[in-house]
Amino acid sequence: MKVIDVDKIEEVETQVHYIKSYNGSVILMDRHSKIFRFNVNFSFEHRPIGDPIIKVNFLEHPHIPVIGLISKVKDKLLEKSKNGVITSMNKNKNKA
Repeated sequence: MKVIDVDKIEEVETQVHYIKSYNGSVILMDRHSKIFRFNVNFSFEHRPIGDPIIKVNFLEHPHIPVIGLISKVKDKLLEKSKNGVITSMNKNKNKA
């Protein structure tokens, strides 16, 4: 499975200021070019130094081994975070 994108990201209110929690949707493609979409919950635990700790939970089981898949989703989320995609979405939502 290849992770195409993570979209439909919405922030979930949390009580801890250094942990940001989100709901979203992961778009996957199998080796036969079939597209799948699964709902996920993920969080970023920001630390004083280094990359944040990312946790990913599938809200529905994707019926494939999830160990390697979660790692790929974390990589995609870290990439989106470093590019400012996730933080800019939250700023735009707060302005509306």
